Amino acid sequence: MQRIALSVLLASLLLPAAHAASLKGYELTQTLEKVAKESSAGTPRAINEDILDRGYTVEGNELINHLSVRPAHATQMRSNPDTVRAQLANSVCSNPGFRKLLVSGAVLRYEFSEIQSNRPITTERFGKADCRL
Repeated sequence: MQRIALSVLLASLLLPAAHAASLKGYELTQTLEKVAKESSAGTPRAINEDILDRGYTVEGNELINHLSVRPAHATQMRSNPDTVRAQLANSVCSNPGFRKLLVSGAVLRYEFSEIQSNRPITTERFGKADCRL
């Protein structure tokens, strides 16, 4: 009888925490979907002469930016992966909106592919630890 009472007590203590985590995850997903929709307005759009922003999607807690790159620039990116990551990290970590998403548990993912062939170039992910949050 004591074991049953203890099990019921533990379950009653853990269920609110599980529900809160579930609600937090749901709210994060809703926020990410809103950001993706707003940020995808007007896409595809040129970021510069080498990069085309194709918009955002959401998978779980990841906000994914899909970017297409000219082949010559893709070659440069493949040759300098550390530079690519450092430039993206600087951009992500200096953006207050992105920082807020990261603190909420989001992961920002960048998917780069070549224009026309859609050949993958690189995927970079950033979480709050990457920005020391």
